[in-house]
Amino acid sequence: MASPATKKQTKSSTKKPARKATRDQLLDAARAELIKGDGELELAKVAKRAGVSDGLTYYHFGNKAGLIKALVHTFYAAMDDHVTAIPFEGETWAERERARVFAMVEFFYRDPVALIVATRLRTEPSLVAEEATRAIRLHELGAKNIAQAQNAGEISASYNPLLLVSMILAGVTEGVRTALNTKPVPPITEVQHEIWSFVARAAGVQS
Repeated sequence: MASPATKKQTKSSTKKPARKATRDQLLDAARAELIKGDGELELAKVAKRAGVSDGLTYYHFGNKAGLIKALVHTFYAAMDDHVTAIPFEGETWAERERARVFAMVEFFYRDPVALIVATRLRTEPSLVAEEATRAIRLHELGAKNIAQAQNAGEISASYNPLLLVSMILAGVTEGVRTALNTKPVPPITEVQHEIWSFVARAAGVQS
C-alpha cells in the first residue's frame, strides 16, 4: 500500500500536466480572440472559448496584462526558434542572412498574431521593459554577427557593428510592418526580395 506521502506526490505529479494543458488551452483561445478582435482581448471571452471558468484565467495569468505578456513570450519564443536564434546554412554571410530575412518575412506572413505583436502589443505598458531588454539582446547578437563577417572580410571594417545592425533591424521591422498593413498585402516573395536588397545595400554586400 502506498504511503500518504507517495499518494500526495503522485497526485501532485498528475496535476502538473493538467495545469499545463489548461494554460496552453487558454493561450490558444487568447490567440484566437486576439486575432478576432484585431488586438483587443477580453478575459471572459478567452475563458468561454477555452471552455473553462473565468477564475482559471486569473489563476494562470493573474490579469489581462499577464495573459498578454504570456502570449508575447510565446510568440517571441517561436520567432527565436524559427528565425532569430538559429544558424542558417550558407557559405557566406550574405547567403546566411538572406535566408534569415526570407524566414523572418515568412514568419510574419504566416502568423496572424505577428503584426498585432509588432504594432499594438509591443507598446503595452506591462511589456515596455521586456521589449527594451529584448531589443538590447537582439542588437548584441546582431552586432556580434556583423563583427564576425567583418573579421572574415565580408563586410567593411569601417562600419560600427552596433550602429549598422540597429539600422538594419529597424529597417527590416518597419518594412515588414508596412507590407502587412498595405491593402492589398504585397506578395511574400516580392517583400522578401525587397527587404533583403535593403539589408544587402546597408551592409555593402552583393544581393
